Amino acid sequence: MISLHIGIVGNGVTAVTALREILKLDPESKIEVFTSEPYGYYIRPKLIEFLAGRIDEQSIVQFGSDWYSRKNALLHLSTQVVGIDPKEMAIQTQDQIYDGFDRILISTGSRPFVPPIPGTDKIGMFVLRTLNDAKSIKAAISPSKKVFIVGGGILGIEIAAAVASTGGAPTVISNIDRLLPAQLDEIASSLLVDLLQQMGISFEFNYLCAEILGQEEVTGVISTEGKPLDGEIVIAATGVRPNMDVAKSADIACDRGITVDSHMQTSADGIFAAGDCAEWNGICGGIIPRAVETAKVAAHNMIDFGTRVYNGTIPSNILKVAGIDLFSIGEVTPPSKEFDVATRLDADRGRYYKAVLKDNVIVGAIILGDRKMALRIQKLVRSGETVDDQSLFSQ
Repeated sequence: MISLHIGIVGNGVTAVTALREILKLDPESKIEVFTSEPYGYYIRPKLIEFLAGRIDEQSIVQFGSDWYSRKNALLHLSTQVVGIDPKEMAIQTQDQIYDGFDRILISTGSRPFVPPIPGTDKIGMFVLRTLNDAKSIKAAISPSKKVFIVGGGILGIEIAAAVASTGGAPTVISNIDRLLPAQLDEIASSLLVDLLQQMGISFEFNYLCAEILGQEEVTGVISTEGKPLDGEIVIAATGVRPNMDVAKSADIACDRGITVDSHMQTSADGIFAAGDCAEWNGICGGIIPRAVETAKVAAHNMIDFGTRVYNGTIPSNILKVAGIDLFSIGEVTPPSKEFDVATRLDADRGRYYKAVLKDNVIVGAIILGDRKMALRIQKLVRSGETVDDQSLFSQ
């Protein structure tokens, strides 16, 4: 086997997983990794731990340049890739062109979506995607400043909990009437709000931001209905979008993400995409298991095309949101009377259990605040065995 020269654009979990997998298959491969950040590899979910003050900057960076060197790889730090040339198999940065690659992997991830409203360019307006973002937010927050987190999804809740743990005064702003409607019913959402309020987090529901107020610096927000809220910091946690800039520069097919086939190859031969930036079978995703799986498929096919096929990723159903265990699977809102529902609420202990059954088989469930029960119900859902709904949640 002739060893390959492989370029990887991006340095997140997708890039590092692909690098490791490539070297397992061909230890002699020459790999170059390009990142616009000044840091080596770090795990993005740990940004919340850093923001909360539970770990320091030295602890968050897992692999520095020396780790790449030991892997016979070259890490280009603070190097912004502005384009690629599929014909020349070259990577163009702001300063020079790197050519001679046999394969190129685009693993540029995603970027935060910021609502297109006036004022998002003011001092005191933030997003959280990189370590530098986290450092800027951490330097800005203080107990005397009111912090608004726009977005009531998992990231918004996590940011709010981190701010609260440092003594800040966070308020989560949501344009709907409850939290996590895709995962929780109204009872579970209400209980989650109660638990989060006990942590010092406030909420504004059914509030659609129309503008970030202030001259040069943030002084608050105002809703589409004209309700103003005074504060000094706004953090947008309103979702992400695949980062397709590099692919588009090369006229590689893109839709919602960079279009790839089941081998993770793009419309350009020899150029692959994986992780958050890739769209497979009409699906884009921002979960770590998908990033890892698509990276491995891409790595195998870059070394020996056709040896690995991607068939999709089943997401983990057990999450931890602001330290609270949350499990949601299947049909949580029964669509008809053919379904039975078993519930149990223990508000004092912060626990809620719900199972949706059809013919005594669990087809959907919500478990809040009890990981042991979540694991038990998850096993029952996967096995498809019949259960007794009267004793389902007995400990």
